[in-house]
Amino acid sequence: DVTPAIAERLLDTVYSAIKIAGPAKFKVGDSVRVSKYKTVFEKGYTSNWTTEVFKIVKVQRTNQFLLAFYEHELHRSTHPDVYLVEKVLRRKGNRVYV
Repeated sequence: DVTPAIAERLLDTVYSAIKIAGPAKFKVGDSVRVSKYKTVFEKGYTSNWTTEVFKIVKVQRTNQFLLAFYEHELHRSTHPDVYLVEKVLRRKGNRVYV
């Protein structure tokens, strides 16, 4: 039986190893890219990050759930307004119209 006299000491012993999470690496509204999973024999010159830019909507310091990412899987996008060229519309000499 646990008496109230030793209950506090037992709680300190059991829950003393709990780590308090540090500050979040990303804030709501940050632009990020997600890391790609590469297999062993995949080319090294291909991109390690997605070309899509995502916005942080919510930061939770709990366990991972569906469609969520850990901090090490995200990379802050330095230029969120730069995108890949999808289609070349016309060429005229050395000029390319996109």
